[in-house]
Amino acid sequence: MEPLPARDAITPEVLARWAHRGQRRDTPAGPGAYIDHPRRVVELLVAGGVADPEVLAAGWLHDTVEDQPGRLVRAGSALDHGSDGGAAGSGVGVGEPVHDAAVRDRALAVLADLFGPVVARIVAEVTNPLPSSSASAGSLPSVASGAASAASSSTSTQGSPDALYLEHLRQLCAHGSPAAVSVKICDHLDNTRDLDPVPADPRDPARLARLRRKYAAARPILRSASSLLDPRWQQKALARDITQGQ
Repeated sequence: MEPLPARDAITPEVLARWAHRGQRRDTPAGPGAYIDHPRRVVELLVAGGVADPEVLAAGWLHDTVEDQPGRLVRAGSALDHGSDGGAAGSGVGVGEPVHDAAVRDRALAVLADLFGPVVARIVAEVTNPLPSSSASAGSLPSVASGAASAASSSTSTQGSPDALYLEHLRQLCAHGSPAAVSVKICDHLDNTRDLDPVPADPRDPARLARLRRKYAAARPILRSASSLLDPRWQQKALARDITQGQ
């Protein structure tokens, strides 16, 4: 296992690369390194005029609590005990999502300790809710603003994952911080960059069609959302409708 860097060498990018190591993401060319997704999200934030280092940090880290909370908890434990983040010590599984609100809260606390409460709050706001818990998804009361808590705790835990996603998105755009909305818009833009099938596409066509329907419903919600992005850039980036497919 790749050792965790020393605390003074851990930047948001470094931690994101460590947390997502080995994680793959489907692309038209086959499975690719997952870290390319948060990297592109940060590039989109910069292209949209965002320069705030805390927002860019959240761009790097936006999927870590949702996808790799166990690794973040292990990182926090390793830093507290002066170890390298190896297999011993945290009691939390590594390398896959942990569907437990308490583990997510511990992961957010690690982000707050390393990068401050603002970064942790933004990540909490954009983290999709847990479908199986009545607890607020991705909230951390000690660092979350009232808006962040409203964006997460008011999300219903009933319905399909896609319905939960859309309800969380509506709440985020209505009550969340402009910083979090900015990250979510750029996340959406990267998630929708290659949804159309190509010749010899190895991806499941049924899954691609479902994602097109999901993001086609999400795009109008984001178009009018208040963010830190340049308004003209945001309008242009979200102008095209997504073909839903079948």
